[in-house]
Amino acid sequence: MYLKHVAIKLPDSLPVFELLVLVTDEFPQLCVGVRECRGASTATDHQLKFDIIELNGTLVSAPGDGALRAVQVTQLDRDTILIAAEKTIKVVDLQGFPSRELTAEITFDFPVETLVCLQDSVLVFWKHGLKGKSFHSDEVTQEITDESRVFRVLGTNRDIILQSTPTDDPSALSNLYILTGHESSY
Repeated sequence: MYLKHVAIKLPDSLPVFELLVLVTDEFPQLCVGVRECRGASTATDHQLKFDIIELNGTLVSAPGDGALRAVQVTQLDRDTILIAAEKTIKVVDLQGFPSRELTAEITFDFPVETLVCLQDSVLVFWKHGLKGKSFHSDEVTQEITDESRVFRVLGTNRDIILQSTPTDDPSALSNLYILTGHESSY
């Protein structure tokens, strides 16, 4: 096992904390935020910029104006990043440009709290359920909604662990669910 010590100053608020792997680099980059890229040309109007800390200790892109309210950043494959922000999942490449192979923006009618990448779709969790949508067609692949319960994702490493409590009694005992039958892309 190789251990690398990195002395860095992290931003006070870390809305996102995700390692992004580049095939050309020995160490991954640390993404601590995402923002819109403000540029003069229309080509950059839809580009996103990652707030990156290189693991050699240098801040490549400091947080600034135009920050998205990203709740999660997930690397799907070597050149595809999914960004959960408000009611959308943005699908971009490592340079922040919208994907050309997959649906570049997947919208939902609720605030996204957690996303899980599946082989051909994304599974999104929100306060009262979950919804799956295809990366290729934006079609709904699965959906569960129960307004009488509040759901919270506790873990997504191998299995998806979900907590459920009654909406009208948050202090009541919770139910825990282990979601199976999905294939994570990891």
